[in-house]
Amino acid sequence: MKGPFAKLKIVWSRRLILFLVGAFLLVALDFASKWLVQSFVKEGDYNAIPVIENFFYINKSYNTAVAFSLGKGWGLGGRVLNILISIVMSIAIFFYWLTHDPKMRPFERVIALLLGAGAVGNLIDRAFYWQATTGFDGVIDFLQFYLGGGPHNGVNFFNPFATFNVADAYLTVGIFALIVLLIVDIFKSDREMQKPPVSKLAPKNDETSEAPKKIEPSKEEEPERKEGE
Repeated sequence: MKGPFAKLKIVWSRRLILFLVGAFLLVALDFASKWLVQSFVKEGDYNAIPVIENFFYINKSYNTAVAFSLGKGWGLGGRVLNILISIVMSIAIFFYWLTHDPKMRPFERVIALLLGAGAVGNLIDRAFYWQATTGFDGVIDFLQFYLGGGPHNGVNFFNPFATFNVADAYLTVGIFALIVLLIVDIFKSDREMQKPPVSKLAPKNDETSEAPKKIEPSKEEEPERKEGE
């Protein structure tokens, strides 16, 4: 294989396998939570189940768009576009993870775990949940938060703030952690650049280096005294 990907290889290790199993379990948790809601919760604001009154509700809805309903109303073309974006995103995350795992830091592996599981979780919904096959269209959302006083205080940007699912939570936490990591790395890089350069000609202060020997003045040998003098 020639080209820029020639040196990219997958190095299988116990750590990588454990993280991939973790990603599978996160996807399974997202899948199970959605179908529990689909099976036991009715759609609509009147059927919302309060978990924390005026703040957090279980409220089932379907979303054929992406985050914050971006692309809503685009029809079949928008749905297909969202599926393609999810496929590319999922492949890119796992390809980078698998080929760079030996060089990744633990925090970076956790980020890849969350982003990969979140992307695959919503890809399953977008690709396979259609009205003709399942009786509903799109991604199952059910975690609804109100930041403006609850459902009785009218509708605005913060009320309700968002309705999402477990996979969306993975993506949100993963993206936030990635941003934090990038900011920390930028500050570390700036600090390294601000350090004064160490001159290669400067003598090394090494305790193991031999100290200069102190030269003592030589003493002249006294002539031998004869007996009786």
